[in-house]
Amino acid sequence: MQIIPAIDVLDGNTVRLKQGDFAQTTIYSQSPLALAHNYEVAGAQRLHLVNLSGAKEGQVTAEFLGLIQRISAGTALRIQTGGGLRSLKDIQATLDAGAEKIVVGTLLFSKPDLVRSALTLFGPRRFIAALDVKGREVRTHGWREGSGCDIDAACRLAQEMGIREILVTDVALDGMEGGPNVELYRGLRMRFPELMITASGGVRDSHDVEALAQVPCDAVVIGKALLNGSVMLKELLEAYPQGSEWQGIIPTGNGLAIRIIPCLDIDEGRVKKGTSFQNLRDAGDPVELAKRYCEEGADELVFLDITATAERRDAVFDLAARVADAVNIPFTVGGGIRSVEDARRLLEAGADKVSINSAAVNDPTLLSRMAEELGRANTVCAIDAKKVGDRWNVLVRGGREDTGIDALEWAEEAVRRGAGELLVTSFDRDGTGEGFDVELLAHVKKRVRVPVIASGGAGTLSSFVDAVNSGNADAVLAASVFHFGTFSIKQVKQALREASYPVRL
Repeated sequence: MQIIPAIDVLDGNTVRLKQGDFAQTTIYSQSPLALAHNYEVAGAQRLHLVNLSGAKEGQVTAEFLGLIQRISAGTALRIQTGGGLRSLKDIQATLDAGAEKIVVGTLLFSKPDLVRSALTLFGPRRFIAALDVKGREVRTHGWREGSGCDIDAACRLAQEMGIREILVTDVALDGMEGGPNVELYRGLRMRFPELMITASGGVRDSHDVEALAQVPCDAVVIGKALLNGSVMLKELLEAYPQGSEWQGIIPTGNGLAIRIIPCLDIDEGRVKKGTSFQNLRDAGDPVELAKRYCEEGADELVFLDITATAERRDAVFDLAARVADAVNIPFTVGGGIRSVEDARRLLEAGADKVSINSAAVNDPTLLSRMAEELGRANTVCAIDAKKVGDRWNVLVRGGREDTGIDALEWAEEAVRRGAGELLVTSFDRDGTGEGFDVELLAHVKKRVRVPVIASGGAGTLSSFVDAVNSGNADAVLAASVFHFGTFSIKQVKQALREASYPVRL
């Protein structure tokens, strides 16, 4: 049985609530980050991180995402987290920040279609259904409202969606130190033997843990008893060896949907597209195209002001605000960004991520500062690469300048500096329709452990499949084939699906 320590976070503090009541809050002196380090030292493999601020306010903040990033970067703990998630953007940002699994409760009942989309896009094994029960009814919105659904119906709903793990809390016992509702878990085990059951709430001592192990539960989340010292994590882990693997653990990149991303290259306020960054022709208004691609099923969008750096113009802050009003999918903006403040303004305008290229090459510490102040999940490093002999060189200033820097070595450094994603464009293939440079992509993927977006060369439906199959790309970006109607986003996704790759239709 997995022993999973819990940390509840409210306004940056480690806290515990009694029966979910914010009026009955106990604040602990240890910070969430320090406590996570202590739990890792004791031998924990997983961490249950609860965003109480998000649950209370209904949003996921940059501060909480930053906490996930710091714990993920500073420990080997596998993080499962929930609270305040209301959209696909929230889920994407939380996973990008370093969480391994998303705990969904209220969304299961308030936005089931959104959860189904998330399961398809990110993979069902990334999700845990949080079923908080009072009597037999499942409660939502921080336990304040009834769902109208009993626990058995909720379990069937989770199964129907494809979720295999449930986290069940008896809200009457949580934080009361009166012992867990063993009979609740025993009944669920009998009726739903195929589900992985995590018990939560009421654990006082090692005897309670033993009772849950006898059910058997697959895991138990423990919060207050650890904070109060009534149980010692190290002793529990010695009594219940965790082993090196658990069937609930997600290998990196396993089963995630391949993202299809239209790219809108902006020049003088219009979408333009050329070949190898030259001979641009007009493709339309960026906001109208963004709306169209959103309606057609794009997973994300990328906007690149392709002449901003060369002409030393400001980044497209106004465009970001207009796009944010027009679409409900994540989008990245790049071009002309020279400082953390530029990036911050774009995020505040509505962009989900900021991409930098020339500025990062000129000052690699900019990546580090963006990751630290704005979060790795919001920091994308774009790499324009040109084949020179038996290697690829990094280009800057819209492909106008060859730096002589090895693109593969730069990809490694960019990730070390804090890039949470790489956008890799083949200068030689860009706009040619000859297919992505799968050799370049495969070499980059061997060196980094962050998502890689393939760019440059889309020409046929099979070229998208090759980028994933041979290049190991996590996402595929294209411009001309979408702008000029060669084929649709749906056709690309169908081609990938027929090749047995998961996509969100």
